[in-house]
Amino acid sequence: MPMTRKGIIITVGTVVIIGVALGVGIGFGVRNQHGSTANPSANPSANPPGTRGIVGDLTYYAPGLGACGLYNTANDNIAAISHITYDRFANGPNPNTNPLCGRQIRASRNGESVVVTVVDRCEGCKANDIDLSPAAFNQLAEAAEGRVKVTWEWM
Repeated sequence: MPMTRKGIIITVGTVVIIGVALGVGIGFGVRNQHGSTANPSANPSANPPGTRGIVGDLTYYAPGLGACGLYNTANDNIAAISHITYDRFANGPNPNTNPLCGRQIRASRNGESVVVTVVDRCEGCKANDIDLSPAAFNQLAEAAEGRVKVTWEWM
């Protein structure tokens, strides 16, 4: 028996409503699973494993426009973390939304420490290495040393 015009309209309307409901539900699920946050420190699941007593190389670089989408200068207390760590926590194709952006690190060496904010990714760094702005590096070592060992932790 063929459907009436009223039956077709009701069927199409039902399919559209179900499609919209599924789309909204999936959208909320994806946002809750990968949602970005302006304050990554408030998201405890963003804490990388081994967050204390990480030992690696410390270097410095000339800041500019970083992977987190911010422009910084050599005078800012900032850090670039290893591309290995940075990319592991990526939540999509836009590096500006990485939950590690804006996180703070305490780097320590020879009884001195400095707190820096992650604003960039370091392509030449090994997994536990960090690259600091010259101002931050100079609080822990002389620029002429170039590369030194450091212990650091997520705050």
